This record gives sequence, structure tokens and C-alpha cells, in this order.
Amino acid sequence: SSPSRSRQSLGTKLPGHASQIAMLCRAAPLPRTCARHVTALGRAPNLSRAVASHVLVRRSRRSISWHPAESPRRAAAAATPARVACRHWRATAFCPTHGVRAASSQTSQEGKKLPAPPRPKEELLRDTKHHDVPVRRKAVKGLGKHTGDDEAIDAIAFALGDEDVAVQLAAQYAMGKVADKGDERTVRKTLEQVRSKCEWTRIAALSTLADITAEFGHPTRGTPLDLEVDAAVEAKLEDEDWGVRRAAMDTAAERAEPNCQKVIAAARKLLEDQMGTVRESAIKAIASLVPRGNREAIDWIAPRLDDWHESVRRAAVVAIAKIAEKGDQHAIELEKSACDDRSWIVRKAATDSLAKTATLNDLASVRKLARMLEDFDPLPRMAAIYGLAELCGVGHRKAIRLAEERLEHRDPGTRQACVQLLEKIATNDLEEIMRKVEARMEDEDEHVRDSAYYALENIKKTPPGRKRWISDLPDLSDLDRIGFESSDDEEDQKDERW
Repeated sequence: SSPSRSRQSLGTKLPGHASQIAMLCRAAPLPRTCARHVTALGRAPNLSRAVASHVLVRRSRRSISWHPAESPRRAAAAATPARVACRHWRATAFCPTHGVRAASSQTSQEGKKLPAPPRPKEELLRDTKHHDVPVRRKAVKGLGKHTGDDEAIDAIAFALGDEDVAVQLAAQYAMGKVADKGDERTVRKTLEQVRSKCEWTRIAALSTLADITAEFGHPTRGTPLDLEVDAAVEAKLEDEDWGVRRAAMDTAAERAEPNCQKVIAAARKLLEDQMGTVRESAIKAIASLVPRGNREAIDWIAPRLDDWHESVRRAAVVAIAKIAEKGDQHAIELEKSACDDRSWIVRKAATDSLAKTATLNDLASVRKLARMLEDFDPLPRMAAIYGLAELCGVGHRKAIRLAEERLEHRDPGTRQACVQLLEKIATNDLEEIMRKVEARMEDEDEHVRDSAYYALENIKKTPPGRKRWISDLPDLSDLDRIGFESSDDEEDQKDERW
């Protein structure tokens, strides 16, 4: 059909075109990510020829990859083995028209996929100047695979000053991969960016220094270059930009030796900073450096429990739990007071902290945690459920009694929380508890009914006796890192390696 007719009929004939494509490829219906390529093919003068020339199918995953041609000559030249050049799906595939199967990914003798070879360096260096952010980001990250290459290090260091934060994060990641920790080339290039006039570049460079310099005691520490890093980080603690001050505090704490008095003194000074995020970083730095049980450090941090910034109050109560010894009554009283904070973020953190610091026989703390089951926000209630279960364990009669007393609470969220707590700590010899949980299956709230059903099933399986309850929740303590590397790995798997 003519181009104009193709454009007119695009809206009505695309389903038919999709069926034609699926028939040619013997594949499942089109993936949603290929919609833009289907539209591009729909505008072609001869749709059938375009489909036959450009549809590539990888039968192992039943997925479709597209390589729209720039000209008919290029379509004819596509009959030679080559890798698919699609931004979304770089699949090794079989072409129904040309009968070409591209080389598959290399596998080891054990059948596992080998690491992908790096993209050509010249291509990556060119893409670091691309106008599109995702292209620059991917190119900078790819340069991290060219280990020890001076040109790659220079390009990554330059990307630390990129206008987009996603590219800066990729540069920070790549700088940690392109050479060993403490390598003079990466440290010196990053140190140059710390002196940049742009505050975003200074922040990125300081954060990168924390990643690429080794911990205290490493052979690279104490060298003249390392002393330059210390001086630069210390100077940025008084930077005019609050983001730079925060990054400098984080980097100084990361590089410092345990109980380093110089860094601790700098952190104490920043506890009075005008910006809440800087105060938050100072609290975290103190908690990471002082020895456990340091009562003086708890007293430094305690006033921040009344800070106007909720993230500072949250950091303070978490730091107190990290510093305090188990059973420290001073810390427990501070955590109990924070459980009544106006912010649910702080109440949730305080509930978690109280469960960590309190002891099994501390009935006052157990009662306070039980009262948190009545919180009007679901996250502090969840923290109370898991905190009581981990602190008291299975078969703890006092905790079971406290949950039983609230099974008929006016708030359905509290009733559900008590049912979920009994699911974890009640045993099958408690017939009265089982009867009351079964009665909640007739509750007016559907969520309570649902939780009661599963709670009763688990209680029936739990034999009598006392034992420790182990949480089934994943460790989310390092949320800043979770997802960055894993998402890139998934992207690489989809892209089918260069």
C-alpha cells in the first residue's frame, strides 16, 4: 500500500499486522516494549516486506527484537550474521526471511553464562558526549569494565561533573570498578573534581572518594596523596553548600578509624548545623565511630530527639539504639519517649529501637510495645508486631496476654495487628486463644478476617514450648545501595550483552 494509505489505516490495521508478525515468528503476542517499533514499521511503504526483513525472533525466550532499516539496501545487507542493534532488546535470534542465527552468548563448561565482554572503548567514549541521558549513563557505566585504562578513568572523572545526577551516580559506580581501591590515578582524578566550582560536582566527587579509597589500615592509607584527600574532605566540612557539607561528613566518617576523635569533634560541631540533613549525617557519623555503650555519645545525640526535622529525630533514636548496650535504661527511656512522637516515621524507628535495646524481662518495655499496637498508623503497628515477636519469642505468656486483651479493640487495624502477633507467638495448646482468633474470622473488617484465617492455620502448626522467633523480613538496612546494581544486571540480561 502507499505511504499515505498506510498512515490512514494504521489505527485499524495494526492488530492485523501484529498477527502477521506473530505468524511469521511463531511467537507470543507482541511485547509492550516493542510498540514504538511496530508503529515505525506501520509507516513503511511496504509493511509485509519490512516485517519479513526486520523481525527477529529468539525462540528460547519467545521474544521479538526489531532492527528498523535505514534504507532498502541496509535491509538486503541484513542477511549476514550480526548482532541485533535494538535499544530495548539485543537478542540473539533467528530471522525467518534470511535464515540467519546470530552467535549466542558464550557459556562456560558448567552451563553458566560468562561475564559479558565490554563494549568497544571508542564507542563508549563517544557516547559519554551524547545528548541523551540514558545513553551517557550506560556509556559511563560501561567504561568501568575497561579496568586500568587511563582514557576510561579520565572520561569517568569528567562524568562526575555531568549535569544529570543519574550520570554522576553511574560515574561514581564506574570509578569504583575501573581500578583497585586506593589506586593513585582514580583518587587523583576524583580529587581534582572536589575543587570544582559546581556544588553538585563536589558532592559527587566526595561521595566517590568514600568508595574508591580504602579503609583505615590499608597500605594506601597515610601516603602523601591520602593526606591530600583528608585535607580536602576536612576543608569541605565548612563548605558554603549544605549538600557538600553533608557529603564531606559522610566521607570523613567512612574513612576514619574507629573512635577517631578528630572526626567525632567535627561531627559534634555539625550537630548544630542549620540544615537538617547535615545534622542527620553528623548523628550517623557519631554512631558509627564511637564504641558501643558510650553514654557520653548518647548524651550528645539525645537533644536531637526534640529537633524540628523529623529525619533528624529518626536518626537520633536509631543512633541511640546502635550505641546503647542491651538493657541500658537511660536509652530505653529515651526510646519510649520517642514512641510518642508526632511523626509516624519517628514512632516506627523508636518502636524498632526499643525492641532492640529492651530485655526479655523488662515488662515495662513489653507493655509499651504492646501499646504501639494501638498506633493509628500501620507501620508503627507492624514494627510493634515484629519487635514483640523477636523480643519475647514463641510462647511468651505476657506478650500473648497483652495481644489477647486488644482482640476486640475498636480500631480494626489494632485487631488485625493483635491477630498477626498471635500468629507468630501463640502455640496450639492455647485453646482459648485459638477460639478467640477463630471468632475474629467473623469480624466486620475484611482484613481482620483474612489475617485471622491464616493466623489460626499457623497457630495449629506451632507446638507448645518456648523458643526464639526469627523474622522473615528481608534486610533493608542499606536502601541506598539496594536496587542500583541489581537493576543494571537485569538491564544487561535484557540487552543480551555487547
